[in-house]
Amino acid sequence: MNFEQQPQSSAIEKEKIILTGGTEGIGRAIALELSEQNHDVVICARTQEKLDEMKNSSKVEAYQLDLSNTDKIEDFIKQGSEKLGGLNILILNAAVTGIRESKDYTLKVDFEAQKILVESASDLLRASNGRIVFLTSVQAKKFIEGHEHYGQAKKNAEDWLREFSDKEENKNIQIFSVNPGHVDTRMKDEAIDYGIESIRERSIKAKNEGKFRDPQIVGRIISKMSVSGNKFNAETNQYDIPILNNEIVAISDDNVKFESEKL
Repeated sequence: MNFEQQPQSSAIEKEKIILTGGTEGIGRAIALELSEQNHDVVICARTQEKLDEMKNSSKVEAYQLDLSNTDKIEDFIKQGSEKLGGLNILILNAAVTGIRESKDYTLKVDFEAQKILVESASDLLRASNGRIVFLTSVQAKKFIEGHEHYGQAKKNAEDWLREFSDKEENKNIQIFSVNPGHVDTRMKDEAIDYGIESIRERSIKAKNEGKFRDPQIVGRIISKMSVSGNKFNAETNQYDIPILNNEIVAISDDNVKFESEKL
């Protein structure tokens, strides 16, 4: 199937989903939203205490994994998919800011680990005509001083996913990226607390102007796009615009407003 001409939409009512970084911020919101919609969800994160809290408070299956330990990723995908009984959707959410981490660590987690996750899941996703959703950033297009390693990693991942998608054997896997915009998460706090002066000033200004979005709202939007393969249509207030393969979807203010009004 050529996704540029005929984008894939989900035909499975109950999806089998692996999500990275599912214990806080946007990832937690996605995991809880999908679980509440009765989808089967496996997550990973670094902190066991947060994983235990997710397991105790939801139906989500949780595994401890630091994505910098790239030799452990294939086992995580294997164990997670066996628990699910397959795999339909892989959501690549986990990342570090690169503000407090070294360049090597940031590139390893935000780029190298993303490749290994996809490669480890590729056979399963080919078999299910599955979907990969990558959380990216505007910084992949415009590197910010003091944050450039993060932007470089996101750009590298976008480019690599495009190359992966162009291979003939992967044509039946729908791949798209989501730019969530400014979101009120730990990453925002790190920018304010530890970023260089220009980053702190920019982040504080955005916060004071009320530009930071609620992670619960953003997570709900991403969960709906991940399951449907469609993006929000402000004219119909539905998720009925097919997302093209390799498209980068920027979450709109209209979309945020619509979901906020439903709370």
